[in-house]
Amino acid sequence: MKLLIDTTSYCEKPKGYEIGKISNRIIKKSVEVNVEELAKEIGKGKTFVPATFREIQGQLRRSNENWESQQVIALDFDEGLRLEEAYNDQFFQENAVFLYTTFSHTEEKHKFRVVFVLDEPLYEYKHFQAIINDLLTRYPYADKSCKDGSRLFYGGKKVVPFNYENRLLLSGFKLQTPLQDIEYNLNNMSRNRVPPTQLVSRPTNVQLILERDVRKLQQRLKVKPVALTSNEVINYLKNQDLRTFLGVKKTGNFIDIFHEENEPSSSIFKSKSGSGHWLYKCFSANHQFAGTILHIVQKLLSCSSVEAKRFLMEVYMVTIYESEAVKEFKESIDIYKELLRSEDLEEIHPYFYKVFSRYGHLQDLYTLLDLTKEYITGDSDPRIVFYHSIRTLAKHFGRSVPATGTRLNFLSLFNVTRKLNEAEIPDDLLSYQKNSKRVNHYQYRSSTYELPMYTYDFFCEIDDMCKLWLEKGCTSRTISYEGIMRTFGREEADRVYPQDKGKEIPKLNEDIASDIHHLVLNQIEAKGWTTEKEVLECLDYKFKGQDEFKHNQFKRCIGEMLDAYNLEIISTNKKIKEEMKITEEFMNKHSFPKIIKYR
Repeated sequence: MKLLIDTTSYCEKPKGYEIGKISNRIIKKSVEVNVEELAKEIGKGKTFVPATFREIQGQLRRSNENWESQQVIALDFDEGLRLEEAYNDQFFQENAVFLYTTFSHTEEKHKFRVVFVLDEPLYEYKHFQAIINDLLTRYPYADKSCKDGSRLFYGGKKVVPFNYENRLLLSGFKLQTPLQDIEYNLNNMSRNRVPPTQLVSRPTNVQLILERDVRKLQQRLKVKPVALTSNEVINYLKNQDLRTFLGVKKTGNFIDIFHEENEPSSSIFKSKSGSGHWLYKCFSANHQFAGTILHIVQKLLSCSSVEAKRFLMEVYMVTIYESEAVKEFKESIDIYKELLRSEDLEEIHPYFYKVFSRYGHLQDLYTLLDLTKEYITGDSDPRIVFYHSIRTLAKHFGRSVPATGTRLNFLSLFNVTRKLNEAEIPDDLLSYQKNSKRVNHYQYRSSTYELPMYTYDFFCEIDDMCKLWLEKGCTSRTISYEGIMRTFGREEADRVYPQDKGKEIPKLNEDIASDIHHLVLNQIEAKGWTTEKEVLECLDYKFKGQDEFKHNQFKRCIGEMLDAYNLEIISTNKKIKEEMKITEEFMNKHSFPKIIKYR
C-alpha cells in the first residue's frame, strides 16, 4: 500500500514551525509499505498521510485537489470512547488493523486513532468521502476533521494490533449513487472543467464572465445597487434570471455553455421548491450538470464558492448592511463558540460539559452556530432562526438522517435550541413547509428552530437539567416522545415534539413498561438491588427485534421509576458491594456495574 510517511521521529506532538517543516517534507516521501511496517513507523512517532498526491500544473501539494489514491483510513478519538471500549468493539476487531495512542493520551483522557486498510486502493475522492462519512456515522464521536483526505496524522506512543490481516471491504459500502455523483461534480468542477478553447458558440455574457469583466456585465444586465443583510445575499443572487445573466435565448433549450454539441441539451427553469431560485441543467448523457448561478460561476471561473459569491456580489452591486445590533449579536455568537471550545467550560458548567461532550453534542452545537450565523433575523432585535431540512443538517453533521433528528431533539430538550410552534413561524415559510410535506408525502413538516444566545444564568439552568439527566440514568435511547414524557412529563414531550402533541402511547409499549416496573421492584424487594442487564435478561418476548425494543423501553422507563418508587442508580465498588451484601453468587468479583436500589 502507498502513502506518505515522514522521516523524522517525535516523542511529543509537533508544534508551531515543526508542523510546517513536516508538511513540506512529507509530500516528497511517498513510500510503499505493509501494515506491520506502517505500525512500526507510527510507533516511532513518525507522522503519516494515508494518501498519495499528484502534480497539477507542475505543483505537488498536499490538498484534496491533488489527491490521487488511498488505501489507509484512520479515525481519531478524543472523547466519547475509552481505549478498552474501542479494543472490544466488534466492528474494529473484525475490520481494523490496529489502534495507537496519541501523544496527548492520558489515563484520565483517552486519545487514540483506529487504523483501517481497504481491500483495494481508492482512486476517486468521492469514494473516500463515502467511506469516511459512513464510518463517522457509525462512530459519531470520532473527530470530524478525519473527513479531509489530505490530513496529517501524527505518530503516537503505543501501537495495539487488532489483526494485521484484517481488511475493510469496499463491497460493504455504497460508493456511488446518482445524487452523490451530482454533488461530487458540483464540488469538483474545477478539476473537470472544459478549457475555454474547447467551447463553441459561447454567448457574449459568458465571455465577459470568463474575462471577469464586471463593468461590461453590469452595463448589459442594467444592474442597480442594492443593500442587503448578510443572510439575504445568497437568496438574492439565486433569484437572478439566469437567461439574462448568461445572455442565452429567452425560451426553450439552448447549446450548453460548457461543452461542444450540435443539438441543444441545456435548459433554465425555476426550482420546483417554490424558493424562486433559477436552475441551469444540461441533459447531455456525457456532460450532465445541474446548478444555481453560484455553481455556474464556480465552474466557469474554476473558483471556490466564496469567490463565486464575491464575484456575483460585485456584478450585481450588492453591499452588506448590518445594524449595530446585528454586529453585536454576531460577536455574541463568536463568544458562545469560543466558550464551547474553552478549557474552562468543564469547570464553569460541569454537568453540561459531561452530558454534551459524551457523544459529540458540543460539536453539534458548535456546527449549528457556525452554520446559522448568516441566518440572523431582525435588525433591531436580532436572533437566529433557521429551517434547514434534516437531510441538509445531516450532511453538515456527517451523520445519518435519523441520528441527526435524534440529536436535534436532544438539543431541544435542553433548550439549547427551541422549536417554534406554528404561530411563531412566518406564514410564507409555514405554507412552504406544509406544501413540501404534502408533495413529498412526509409524515412531518420541517421544523423551524431558534438558537438562544448564551448567558450565564441560562446555562446554569441547562447545567441543572443535565445533572437531572445523569441522575435519572438517561441515554440517547431516552430521546423519543415516550421517553421524554415518562422521564420529564407530557408537557416537556409536547414542547420537544410539538407535531406529536398529545400522542397516545401504543399498548405494546405500555405493557412492556409495566413488565419492567414489576421486575425492577420484585428484584429490589428480593435482594435489595438490581441491574439493567438483570432486568432485561428476565424479559423474554417472541417478536422480531425484541432486544432493541426492550432496551429502548428500559431507558424510557428508568426516569419515571426512580421518581415513582424513590429509587436511585449508583456505581458499585468493593465498599458498596460489602454494604449491600452482594456476593459472587450474584455478581462477579471483578464486575462493578451500576445498580438500582431504594434511596
